[in-house]
Amino acid sequence: MNLNDLTSAFRVPVRQGQVAMARAGLSAIVLGFAVGALAQSPETKPNILVVLFDDVGFMDFGAYGSDSRTPNIDAVAKKGVMLSRFHSSPFCGPSRAMLLTGMDNHQVGMGTLVETVTAEMRSSPGYSMLWRENQKTVASLLSTAGYQTYVTGKWGIGEAGANLPNRFGFDRSYVMDATGGSNYNAKPYLPGYHDVDWFEDGKSIKLPADYYSSRNLIDKMIDYIDGGKPDKPFFGFLSLQAVHIPVQAPKPYIDSYNGVFDAGWDEMRKTRLQRAIKLGLVPPTTKLPPAPKTHRAWDGLTPDEKAVSAREMQVNAGMMTAADEHVGRLLKHLEAAGKLKNTIVIITSDNGAEAAVTKFQGFQKVLVRGIESIEGFDTSPENMGQVNSLTAIGPEWASVSSAPFNLYKFYGSEGGLRVPLIAAGPGIRASGILDAPIHVADLVPTILDSANVPYEASAFYGRSAFPVLAKKSDRSRAENEGFGFEVSGNAALYRGQWKITRLSPPLGDRKWRLYDLSTDPGETTDVSAANPKLFESMVAEYKSYSEKVGVIELGPNDSAFKQLFKNVATKALHKYWPYVVGVVVAIAAVLYFSFRTIRGFVRRRRAKAKNGQRI
Repeated sequence: MNLNDLTSAFRVPVRQGQVAMARAGLSAIVLGFAVGALAQSPETKPNILVVLFDDVGFMDFGAYGSDSRTPNIDAVAKKGVMLSRFHSSPFCGPSRAMLLTGMDNHQVGMGTLVETVTAEMRSSPGYSMLWRENQKTVASLLSTAGYQTYVTGKWGIGEAGANLPNRFGFDRSYVMDATGGSNYNAKPYLPGYHDVDWFEDGKSIKLPADYYSSRNLIDKMIDYIDGGKPDKPFFGFLSLQAVHIPVQAPKPYIDSYNGVFDAGWDEMRKTRLQRAIKLGLVPPTTKLPPAPKTHRAWDGLTPDEKAVSAREMQVNAGMMTAADEHVGRLLKHLEAAGKLKNTIVIITSDNGAEAAVTKFQGFQKVLVRGIESIEGFDTSPENMGQVNSLTAIGPEWASVSSAPFNLYKFYGSEGGLRVPLIAAGPGIRASGILDAPIHVADLVPTILDSANVPYEASAFYGRSAFPVLAKKSDRSRAENEGFGFEVSGNAALYRGQWKITRLSPPLGDRKWRLYDLSTDPGETTDVSAANPKLFESMVAEYKSYSEKVGVIELGPNDSAFKQLFKNVATKALHKYWPYVVGVVVAIAAVLYFSFRTIRGFVRRRRAKAKNGQRI
């Protein structure tokens, strides 16, 4: 497979010199960063590009040991730093709110997702799903300092259409304001939704007929940067749909991974652990936590089931490679324009890998197939990853992407909270893996520091990690200073090497546990009994954090999954009730005519019997 094959697979419109730049390879990126480190002066404000992937687990970038090929992202890592202890929220909307404001998600009204908020929560400031008119963001703060600010891709913060980026500091914006959608059109992936809302500069728009997310979002970012003033720095927030469900990619990318995942998730999870240890991402003492009982054993699948499951992960890997190539295209474009040498690039994910269940049995299967038929989804193996597909990797593969940690997205375990982060550019010292604990809210003051923009440190929940990235400090917080997370009952508090966490059902039991992440990042051994004072101290610190930011603690019978089902079911009922009525009427009609037919037959038999006729 060559560059022309991949270009035609994406239907990429040819820009002048684009193919030539692509063929120049990774050397341009590496050279650009190297020159940038020498050219930066205190008076020069760097451009800043944040690339946010969606649902990419800790080991989903090539540099972190993935089986997915991401050479352009890896080239950035080679010239900068990789964080091994970067923590985000386990839910996308709260993560994005923190990344953009530098505050805890509850402090800016994003205590959970719109899909999981309850009526009680709505009345609390921490769960309003609305930003105040004067809400400051990294974009508004940089704009005041003379930056041009752009965003393309998934927004998904609070109520759809209520908190659009054009109102909060972005000069240009091209965004999907939803938790997810198709990568080929504006088709929703959740039942009950009519469409996916897209906006440009605050106005509702329709997607182009040849839309593919990674390609078009990079094209739009390039257009915005090229259309800006060349003498002013820019802040670009590229928020990719990759690799959120539905996982989709052109077939050449998917086919390029034939055979790669045939060993199955059980063996590949073990392999990921060894890679993580070898790379220095986790200590040698790290152990894999046991897989949940709900996970299927690879050896228990039929050959056909194994083939389908391996193909699902191929689509995921193909989508990663496709996104990487387009990110590389953006970096090469910046290099050709003479901008890359003065650009800080940050690449990360909003939370751990998606573990949506896609295999159903019995009545659930009939119901899901009915909805897929109504919505026009084609979930056949032959259409996997293509238009109208609804591909997802499922919990077993998600545990591979989030390896060597416990669980994945939606949980307060390391698999849900710990994600990759790569940074390179002016002021960032190329120093490989850094293991300082860093919170997603730290990115705003970090970016302001890197841009030499004054700010009041006490105004943020986050702390600047720029001294860590510049290799001038080992940590952004004191050893005894903690930071917390909470979304829909899933909670954690970090203090140096220690972590307490509480996981909600269905895979959690709401009990607090203490882990020593310096030896056990897989969270296999609860050490609370051996460290009672420390445990009590950290639980008390979490309670203080919870009260300060305005957490509403869930009741014993509540969970995000129950609320998600309730909210989605309500929407589905509103949308599908005509179909339900139609089915009920059809069944009633069949029963009625069957009854009439049977009754007529019985009457005729009785009449014949009464008349003495032979039956």
